[in-house]
Amino acid sequence: MLNKKAQSGLEYLFLLGIFLVALVPIFVYSIDTAYISIRASQSQEAVQTIATAADNLYKLGGGKTTIFVTIPSNVNSSRVINKTINLRLNIGGSFGDALAITEANVNGSIPISEGLKKITLEVIGNTVQIT
Repeated sequence: MLNKKAQSGLEYLFLLGIFLVALVPIFVYSIDTAYISIRASQSQEAVQTIATAADNLYKLGGGKTTIFVTIPSNVNSSRVINKTINLRLNIGGSFGDALAITEANVNGSIPISEGLKKITLEVIGNTVQIT
């Protein structure tokens, strides 16, 4: 009798092990997908915040302002030219772009290192300079 209880307990442990082996990859995939989604959202929010600040400054007819934006990890490059603000990031082995179009001509650069960054915008002539 004791032998049958031990056997059924062992079978339950075996089934639990198989269940966990099946669940772990699903859990890891879900975490990775959420992490990619957060980074994509952060990069889009950063470029949109910069674009909105540039447009507002341009509409005021001049001036200078400072904003703070969060740059996510794995940003490979930034591009600020004409009416386009772009962050390119590595997303799961491929590249994705966060892009914002401005009404004002923009020029300058955005830091690509991860973290909270101070961005200064200034209207110079007919262009908003971003540093």
